[in-house]
Formats: sequence, structure tokens, C-alpha cells
Amino acid sequence: MKTTLSKTASMLLLLSAMMLFSVNLYSQTDSPHFYFCESYKDGQEINVSNTFSTGYLTAMLDLRPMEITIGVSDVALEITMIADEHGFYDAEQVIDVVKFTVDPGWDYIYFTDEENLKFDKPGVYRVMLMKEPNEQIASGLLKITSK
Repeated sequence: MKTTLSKTASMLLLLSAMMLFSVNLYSQTDSPHFYFCESYKDGQEINVSNTFSTGYLTAMLDLRPMEITIGVSDVALEITMIADEHGFYDAEQVIDVVKFTVDPGWDYIYFTDEENLKFDKPGVYRVMLMKEPNEQIASGLLKITSK
């Protein structure tokens, strides 16, 4: 009886793990891949990370796994500071909104603007890619540290 019970429990655990894994696989291709790098040069993403020192960076959107395009031409990156360098959470405040024009048929896009996509204060930020009217396409968190 113990053997049957342990085999049943093991089988249920294995099936649960497989279902969880398959849900994770589905969710990775069911949402836009939005991430950050230091820069995008010559078709290459330079230093992909979610932690950077102060300065400017590049945001990346990859829709290819979803087999869709962005579908709009006007988008904006809404930058919100959610914690300071010491981890203190204050009322979230929008730091900046940086607008971009893109081709609606694109499925892989880099967003760079050395003047406006710049992080001068260490802290934790949420960056949301938005389309009109105030609809979120994707978002990501990033940590900015002192140099």
C-alpha cells in the first residue's frame, strides 16, 4: 500500500511540475519580451541586464516569439521611480515620458534617446511601453546604481 501511495504521490508531483513548466513556457511566448541593454550597435545588444550604473540606456522590445507586430506608430516609455537608492518606497512618481515613432509592422525594436532616456539617480525604476490611449504594451523593472 505504501509503495502504491508513494508512486501515486510521485506521479501527481511530476504531473504538477510538468503543468507548471508548460504554463511558464506558454507565458513566456504569450507576452512581449521587454528588457534593457547599454546600447544597440551594428545589430547587437550590448550588455543586456536589469542593473546599470547611472547614465543612459536602451530599451528593447521583442515580439517575434509571439509572431505579432507592434501594430501602432506612436508609443512612449513612461519612466517611474518606485524606490530610491536605499530601497525606500515613496509615492510612485513618473519621472519622464519619452515618445517614439515606430513602424507598425516592426516586431523587434530598440528605443534609445541619449538626452531623454537617462537615469541620473540611483534607485529602482519601472519602465512601461505605452500606446495611446494610455494602454500598456509591456513593462520592465531596472535597478540603477551609482558609478
